[in-house]
Amino acid sequence: MPDRAVRRRVLSQNFLVDHRAIDALVDGSGAGHGDLVLDIGAGNGLISAALARRGAQVQAIERDPALVARLRAKFATWPSVAVVEADVLAMPLPAEPFRVVANIPFGITTQILRRLLDEDGLARADMIVQAEVARKRGTRGRGTLLNACWEPWFEFGTGARIPATAFRPRPRVDAAVLIVARRDPPLVDPGLRRDYTSFVTAAFEGARPTVASALARAIPRTRFTGLARELGFGADALPSQLDVHQWAGLFRAAGGRGAVAPPRPAGTGANRRRRGQRASRCRGG
Repeated sequence: MPDRAVRRRVLSQNFLVDHRAIDALVDGSGAGHGDLVLDIGAGNGLISAALARRGAQVQAIERDPALVARLRAKFATWPSVAVVEADVLAMPLPAEPFRVVANIPFGITTQILRRLLDEDGLARADMIVQAEVARKRGTRGRGTLLNACWEPWFEFGTGARIPATAFRPRPRVDAAVLIVARRDPPLVDPGLRRDYTSFVTAAFEGARPTVASALARAIPRTRFTGLARELGFGADALPSQLDVHQWAGLFRAAGGRGAVAPPRPAGTGANRRRRGQRASRCRGG
């Protein structure tokens, strides 16, 4: 297999080549004059160029050395575009407020989300991802552990669907725009993030299925029933049935204590290790 084909497969490279889709992405993001914008997986540079034409200061981030050389040649006379050869999962991100407008590598979407959403500087991200990922993360009411961990500080939404034919090489599935915007104000104090994610993880990963039973050590059942009614969910609700406002309300009712030890999990040691790994991924996000 030629080196170029190997790089495209390993680095999950599917370049957006439809200019209408690029213009819609950049216009929809609202990025422009005075904004610092990261184009993650800059590839062919078309998104970086569109952002620069709207007055943004762009960091075109690319880890493929061959593409980096092309990008540096392309933007040699563009003072508003800085080409950065780096892995976004390992590089330091800007300390000042920044945006992301990018067609990110599909193969590491969740890792990129964790990296970005753990940063204080991210103001908004408009990212092209697989359509199913955009639906899962961007649809309100999707009760997943990761969404519950992120949503006190970020709002998620979906933008336009982009057909597979808009990319080269063509991916197997359609894509869509995932929109992530920082809440102002947040629903939970950012200083309590670790405690909050531990609190939510205890409910999702404990051996007892309902929220009431999983959090019984933090909120007695006699008090939980009234809280559930006040917050608008059933007393026997499962973790996946709560929205972020309800989680935040429970966390406040528990006194902001997040280190809730879940009951000893049933099952094999392998099952216990898997649950611990999922909890760590939530805390990392």
